Amino acid sequence: MPQIDKPNYLCVGCGACAYSCPKQCITYVDNPLGQYVPSVDYDKCIECKLCEKRCPIYSASIPQKHDGIQYNPITGEYISCYKGYDEKFRPTSASGGFLTAVLYNLLDTKSVDNVVCVINNHTESSFYQYDIVSEKDDLLKNSRSAYYPMEISSVLRYIRDNEGKYAIVVLPCQAKAIREIQRTDYILRERIMFLLGLVCGGMPGKDMVEYIALDNGLNVKDVQSISFREKSIADLNRQCSVTLRVTEYYSVRSRFPDEAFGFSYLNKLFHYRACNICDDIYAEFADAVFMDAWLPEHRDDKLGTSICIIRNKTLDDILTSYFANNTHCEPVNISIAIEAQNCVGLIQRKKKQSYFKRSFYHRLGYVTPEAKDIALSIAEKIKFFIRATQELLIQNKSSKLWIKFKQGAISFNKYKGEMKRFIKLVKKI
Repeated sequence: MPQIDKPNYLCVGCGACAYSCPKQCITYVDNPLGQYVPSVDYDKCIECKLCEKRCPIYSASIPQKHDGIQYNPITGEYISCYKGYDEKFRPTSASGGFLTAVLYNLLDTKSVDNVVCVINNHTESSFYQYDIVSEKDDLLKNSRSAYYPMEISSVLRYIRDNEGKYAIVVLPCQAKAIREIQRTDYILRERIMFLLGLVCGGMPGKDMVEYIALDNGLNVKDVQSISFREKSIADLNRQCSVTLRVTEYYSVRSRFPDEAFGFSYLNKLFHYRACNICDDIYAEFADAVFMDAWLPEHRDDKLGTSICIIRNKTLDDILTSYFANNTHCEPVNISIAIEAQNCVGLIQRKKKQSYFKRSFYHRLGYVTPEAKDIALSIAEKIKFFIRATQELLIQNKSSKLWIKFKQGAISFNKYKGEMKRFIKLVKKI
């Protein structure tokens, strides 16, 4: 019997299991934190366990290494690395606009017929949907990051049922899941030309938006749309923000690191627990990965700067002229991409701490992937134990209190007040 819907199974809500199930007996439901979690119809289940084999958290697959392509143990394979921005797309993008520019070029050169990315589209159950973009000028409405859960099963079924060449914007876990599926799914292997990854620090559930709304005196049901990483002349790019629009004339903005968006995200109040043990910073299964240049020299950027690592030779050939002709970008050493994420703590957290946490979680009764045998000093073990304990204590407390709030047992102010006091206490450890 599959374990994917059990409480001790670490799920990231990617959708790979739902797509892979031959009997289509897996659907996704929202848990109390607004996270997508699988629900299995055991009357239909034939116990093939494809759902477990395709899960990116537990799959033992490693990124393929190609002859003649450079390799770094932190970033994975790479052919080229660029830093800079695209003047056309920078104002409407999360960072410097490189990802939107690359998608634009892929459509413009007919390298792909369609781009799959998320769009801000409010429905009864979600603020974001997947969009299939075939016209390059339509990409502007799909730019910016979305700190919001999305599952890929429906979009993979669409690609399977509709011919064409596709590029998909993915998170690291989604990239790994799709590569695992492509090993035996020849239709997706032929139709998905490029996976374009995003550096990810972890994914929150939908209810993070409700928390932000309530903190600003709003009912989430009154919010018509949300938009992450909108840029403002009044803010620096590193003050990542989310805008909640209630009417055409009224919206609220919540910023990093001190306001509700920063507090809830940085303390992982609504995060998937599987994100705590993820070791993939640079979407190593993707053909290219895009990130913010979180570097000291860009600390005062208003509009942001991008870094792009390209791994696929065909993609590199397509984009060579674009990067060569862009006067606002330059090729850089791979160490620049590493330092950009080291500046925000991702390198240590996802390359060393994640392996320690796998053993730590296993001792607590969770089903965990195999932990790599890495050398840790006594000081590191103590530090990682403290941080892993703090993280779990905060997430457990948040989950219990949020469920009470959703059940009407406590007020939102009670939840917020108790969490702030608890976090302050726990971080004194």
